[in-house]
Amino acid sequence: MESKKSFYISTSSGDQLLFEAEEHHGFIAVRVGTFQFEMDPDHAYDIVDALTMVANDITSYCEEL
Repeated sequence: MESKKSFYISTSSGDQLLFEAEEHHGFIAVRVGTFQFEMDPDHAYDIVDALTMVANDITSYCEEL
């Protein structure tokens, strides 16, 4: 079973970067534009948690304005 997700993300300067994540021999391979790295699944969950917390803080901040 192939487990790959890809989509484009916009930077604060308006550039579009391709984001790709896929399983590769028990690790998560991530590519953002030309930057590439691999990590174990536990660290992938840590990144997801951190991004979710930061995004929630931004949403809360915007609601206060």
